[in-house]
Amino acid sequence: MKHFTNCWLPVAAALATVVSTGCGPNNSGAPDAHATESHEEGDGHAHGEEGESAAGATFKPGKGVIVTEETKKILGLEVADVLEERLPAETRFTAQIFGERHHHLPNPADHSGCDVHGSGLVSQEVASNLKQGDPVLIQLPTRDSLHGVILAIQKAVALGESEVIVGISNAISVLQAGEFVPASIIHPVEQPTATVPRSALLRTSEGTFVYTVNGDAYFRTPVRTGAESGGRIGITDGLLPGDQVVLKPVQTLWLIELRATKGGGHSH
Repeated sequence: MKHFTNCWLPVAAALATVVSTGCGPNNSGAPDAHATESHEEGDGHAHGEEGESAAGATFKPGKGVIVTEETKKILGLEVADVLEERLPAETRFTAQIFGERHHHLPNPADHSGCDVHGSGLVSQEVASNLKQGDPVLIQLPTRDSLHGVILAIQKAVALGESEVIVGISNAISVLQAGEFVPASIIHPVEQPTATVPRSALLRTSEGTFVYTVNGDAYFRTPVRTGAESGGRIGITDGLLPGDQVVLKPVQTLWLIELRATKGGGHSH
């Protein structure tokens, strides 16, 4: 997960610009807005059309974040259509290397043995499309890439995640025990899926979301993600091709919502 410490200052500055005259400090009692729950109209604040115009951005439970046209220009707000594509199913994850050797029988990828193995976590949705023997590429920034193979896929060890055990050939003199290395698995995709740019995703302690266009508002919608390729993310649940999502500024919309419902928060 990525923390947004580096982008906090510009996001906070943008938020201060558009909501400095909006929701005040007494908003902590307002109800939260979850994409999977319905709420009564109104958010406990006297926000009418004049309030929205004065604040530049407001939040209404059940509807989403409402942003004036002028504020959209200030924030550089961009939306894009959800596409339907057959992504080359490239699953990226971080593998931790183990020191002991692990040998296995020959497999379709022509690996006669692996002298190093490691493990990493992927989502259960991704794991369901993987199988033993799928090739794994270990990409090393300052060294030649190494080739490996999936040895096993373990049951979930954490909420929503599964462990992938990989074997890597000709790596005993290259990789060290305890080292973390970037790995990728490319596997075939038979059916097209809904896809969005990576920038549309909002990862929080509550889950992964996108802001979808909901009339004149932007609604935080929960999604499940699949494979990633070329900066695009497959969406296995929560969106349909033709839906529209916000590309930027996703973090600012999230902060506006938090200000109106909880008074703060953080994303990953």
